[in-house]
Amino acid sequence: MTRFFVLLACASTLLLGACSDGSALPTATGKAGILAINAIEASPDINFLIEERSIGTIPYKAMSILQEYDDLDYTFNFDVFFSGGTSITRIASQHIDFVADQTYTLLIGGTLANPVVTMWEAVAPSFDANATVLQVTFAHTSGVLGMVDYYFAAPGVAPVLGEEVATLSIGENTQPAMFEAGEYVMTITASGDPGNVLYTSATVSFIAQTVLTILPFDGDFDDTAPVVVRALGAGGAAVTMSDNSYPATVEFVHASIDLGLSDIYDDDVLTSLIVSAHAFQETSAEIPVVTGDNTFRYTPAGSTAMVTLEGTLNAFIGRRYRLTTWGPSGSFALALDLPDRRPLDSTVKILVFQASTNFGFVDIYAVDADTTIDGAFPFRPGVSTGSPSSPSAIAPGSYDIYVTEFAETAVLAGPVRLDVAFGDVVDMLITDTVDPALLDIVLLP
Repeated sequence: MTRFFVLLACASTLLLGACSDGSALPTATGKAGILAINAIEASPDINFLIEERSIGTIPYKAMSILQEYDDLDYTFNFDVFFSGGTSITRIASQHIDFVADQTYTLLIGGTLANPVVTMWEAVAPSFDANATVLQVTFAHTSGVLGMVDYYFAAPGVAPVLGEEVATLSIGENTQPAMFEAGEYVMTITASGDPGNVLYTSATVSFIAQTVLTILPFDGDFDDTAPVVVRALGAGGAAVTMSDNSYPATVEFVHASIDLGLSDIYDDDVLTSLIVSAHAFQETSAEIPVVTGDNTFRYTPAGSTAMVTLEGTLNAFIGRRYRLTTWGPSGSFALALDLPDRRPLDSTVKILVFQASTNFGFVDIYAVDADTTIDGAFPFRPGVSTGSPSSPSAIAPGSYDIYVTEFAETAVLAGPVRLDVAFGDVVDMLITDTVDPALLDIVLLP
């Protein structure tokens, strides 16, 4: 017994010695910051994590909110969900050994199938209490542009060689620089050629003591411009610095069976005809519109004797709008929409506008091809008349689409066959028919 306790005491002494021989866990001496930017055009919102803990989700053309952590080492992860999958997919990771008082920015670009993570590092920002400046980092993330020069100056100041604030290729950035708060225009030119202007933003006012990353992204299907410059704030705010060369557009969808063949004018004296003989279930071409209020007036085709419908669109630079007519005689209405038609490599996107006045609420089913809705649940239940709905996500496959009245099983429309793959966007219109007991499913172009 005595020998046993002696051995145990020796073992305890050895263990205590091991805890003090320099192998202790690292000790933090300060903080460092982390940001991430999503530059994958066909991505959904990407979940950004420190190890396995979520920092936040990042939409395309956006940046996460600055977070600070002890100056230790971490692995940062990027996750997405693919429709039809059973778990989250990790698409990329980046290990960083933090240094105190630094800010790290992770740019994730490329594609979901082949993502590329680029890391930028800079000294953490700081301002005097009465500072009148802002801090700006310029970066390049657009595959549409090659090597370019950036000019960041007051409105009306033309680009002059030698006054550029950056010369960058894709994936590159500058170290932060200070600028006086005020109004600025971002101009992008071909490198070394200030006369070859590729992009000129609208005037944007910036306030003091803000921290920004200003960079171009590839325009997506919801933009009229091939490139969109955004100023991303470390606090989560973002400003689109739109190019006035690419005005907003509007397309018109005719979804009222009672309205009849119509002409559309954009002036009050009905001399500026922009759409002629607009027919039921038809979608017009996209038409450029000015920034601000645009009023549209409908008349019976070939006649200006009466205005059957009038509505106003307050347009912003570079956006793609849709105006849909719906409603019965005497109560025609225009629904404004900014349809989200950006394809995603992680899902099939379905957009629905319910224009029926005979059925105020409907259920929409997507069932496997050549099957019925018996025992199935609608993928969009209770869709109301006259309101654009947010996109729905479904997995790739072959489906039959059906429409029923809300909480009923009698089929009002369908089947309509859909054969879809990742990246497809289905734009669907539900309308009345000449038979008030039935509906129609129209797939818009």
